[in-house]
Amino acid sequence: MLKNKNYKLQAYLALVSLIFLIVLLNSCQPVQEVVSYIQVVDGDTLKANGNTVRIIGIDTPETYSGSSKPVGEFGQDAKNYLGWFISNLKISLEFKGQDDYGRKLAYVFGTDGSNNKYLYEASVTELGYARPLFYSDNYVSEYAQKIINAYKSAYDKKLGIFSKWEIAPVITSSTTNWSNYVGRIVWLDMNVENVYKYSGIWHITSTFATVKIRDEEYRYIFNNYNLYTLKNKKVKFYGELWNDEGKPTIMLRAPFEIVIEN
Repeated sequence: MLKNKNYKLQAYLALVSLIFLIVLLNSCQPVQEVVSYIQVVDGDTLKANGNTVRIIGIDTPETYSGSSKPVGEFGQDAKNYLGWFISNLKISLEFKGQDDYGRKLAYVFGTDGSNNKYLYEASVTELGYARPLFYSDNYVSEYAQKIINAYKSAYDKKLGIFSKWEIAPVITSSTTNWSNYVGRIVWLDMNVENVYKYSGIWHITSTFATVKIRDEEYRYIFNNYNLYTLKNKKVKFYGELWNDEGKPTIMLRAPFEIVIEN
């Protein structure tokens, strides 16, 4: 009789443990909210049910000059693609807090009629209309890896941003009108004089220009690339040209955007 009671107690405890484990696993699953009323702002921003949502994991070129960044090439393509994405797929958002501007932050998913689910950030990046942009507090490794793979695919196929690989203007120390190219995809050709990290950003500098890499992109994409080996070498960097405190500047996103000339 005692053995039977012990057996029942053990079975009961095992059942309770199993239920607790199921509840725990379900609570760990990301919550995705289906939304229907959506407006496109640009390639990485939308409005869902009246709330502004910054799409996380990517950065698309600007489509208007009111921001701190210049209007960029392929910004309108990114915006158009987001419009197509939300018009042709059932959209759900996985929220990850909000930014300093009060905008909600979210990953965007689209599901088709066959129940196939697509991560918007990876889809638009694979077309070459977006670049990776990661933040540690909303980083999801599964999604980030899809975005990284998509960026590499766009590079391999020379799509979008990378379609200018062979024809992009080359900016050197003798390019006096370089400000005319701000917002465009260019090669920044320079003799690297210094490499250092300051306030979470890597700086690769010459007398006339600067290349920057955010620490998050370096950590997740550059795979311990030794940036110090670039010092005292002639190097070309590929990307969108910015004017940062009167200097031509590129924010680099991946190691394949670096070409060492000698």
